[in-house]
Amino acid sequence: MYYVIKGLVLNAKTHGENNKVITLYSYEWGKIQAVVPGAKKIGAKLASATEPVTHSEFMVFQNHPSVRPKVTGAQIIENYSALKTDLKRSVYALYAAEISDKLAPFSLEHSEKYELIARIWKVLETCKYPKRALAAFTLRFLKLSGYSFADYLKSSSDTVDGDTEKAVRKLSNCSGDEIDSVCGFDDDKIWHYIESYAMNYIKQPSVSIFIRKAGF
Repeated sequence: MYYVIKGLVLNAKTHGENNKVITLYSYEWGKIQAVVPGAKKIGAKLASATEPVTHSEFMVFQNHPSVRPKVTGAQIIENYSALKTDLKRSVYALYAAEISDKLAPFSLEHSEKYELIARIWKVLETCKYPKRALAAFTLRFLKLSGYSFADYLKSSSDTVDGDTEKAVRKLSNCSGDEIDSVCGFDDDKIWHYIESYAMNYIKQPSVSIFIRKAGF
């Protein structure tokens, strides 16, 4: 059967000589993987719409739930062009994509997660403090996945200084529109705590290594 779904491309890998396998966070089905025939060919029509950090509408064919859907058509909704021309911001966007992939189970729809991923990619295009925005996103995605860092701080005996704890609690409830108006943060320090906490539940994102080496 053919279906039309909206999806955020979290990653893409080569499959065979000319095909891709993409991981999508879709509005209708949650996280799924789909095959994109011919997407690695030069000038392929589906190449741009199936690149990571792209929001597209897909036509997919699936004849059985146990078989990966096949993408037969796609139209870009948002390609985040301003984001992709800035190396630091694009790396942060890839981090958000990777941590979303690692935390989200397959085939479990969650409209809040879908909107949160789309929103962080948009916020990262123009916000003044992109690392702070990424930290706020990570906190909120962790909470939606059942791993609230703010709740952990209430019950944990681990020592976290008062200023950092206040900052974490504030960021946990901070929307993208507010991220540039909050102040008094040591972004690198807060990021260290948040990422260390997240690594209790998922393998360290590969993008994290690049962020450290590049000094982002």
